[in-house]
Amino acid sequence: MSRGLGRIEFIVRNQDLGGRGPSNSADAMPMSSLETSLAASAIPADSSATSDEGFEHYRALSGSAVVSLILGIVSVVSLLDFWILKVVPILGIVAGLGALRTIRRQPDELSGRNVALAGVGVSAFLLFAGSAWSGYSYAVEVPEGYQRIDYTMLKHPEESRKNSVSPAAQALEGKKVFLKGFMFPTAHDKGLTRFVLCRDNGDCCFGGQPPPSDMVFIQLKTPLQATFTTKIRHVAGIFHVAGSHSSDVNKDVLYQLEADYIK
Repeated sequence: MSRGLGRIEFIVRNQDLGGRGPSNSADAMPMSSLETSLAASAIPADSSATSDEGFEHYRALSGSAVVSLILGIVSVVSLLDFWILKVVPILGIVAGLGALRTIRRQPDELSGRNVALAGVGVSAFLLFAGSAWSGYSYAVEVPEGYQRIDYTMLKHPEESRKNSVSPAAQALEGKKVFLKGFMFPTAHDKGLTRFVLCRDNGDCCFGGQPPPSDMVFIQLKTPLQATFTTKIRHVAGIFHVAGSHSSDVNKDVLYQLEADYIK
């Protein structure tokens, strides 16, 4: 480039000096064209135009797409035995579909289509896997020969008699039943042979006082023993309608379960 500019300068000086040297009209025209092309190549492109063009192609990453992917990863919690956790992958799918719709409407402003697709895919897979696992666990968790019951059966249908034994509970007297619940905190954590099973871990684990229909007094048969845990418990045994006072909850409990199975 420096040699070309020097050549141009040499030609211009010769023309200013009256045409001394090889400066006839036939030679001048080609040199003039060469001078123009070299000068044009020596001028850099407009940097501001290049920058503007670069900014025109910039697209922001969709925030909803990122949220969808994060929820998809967190959706692994849907494999746990709590149906409420299935809402996490559902939210991931909703966020991902919303991101895809927004990106499709604003393709020049937003990016992240692949991120949103990944979030939707992971969330959908874990929602299906978690639901299938929960359904399978629910189907096989009841020991053979036992009847599944829940706490709604233990609640009297008349609100004025909510602290009384329900007709459905009376019909269960002496039957082998299966029930799930949470252990009410006890004075000792290990070697337990009796405890109160509650419907809600909020009532039993955080200082609450569950209603009588939400409690069952569990008496484990020998040699069964239990260790206190805040996780859900599976208990099976002979159901009895027999009120007894429990020092753990400091109130009377309407129902008892003579348990020969605990998990």
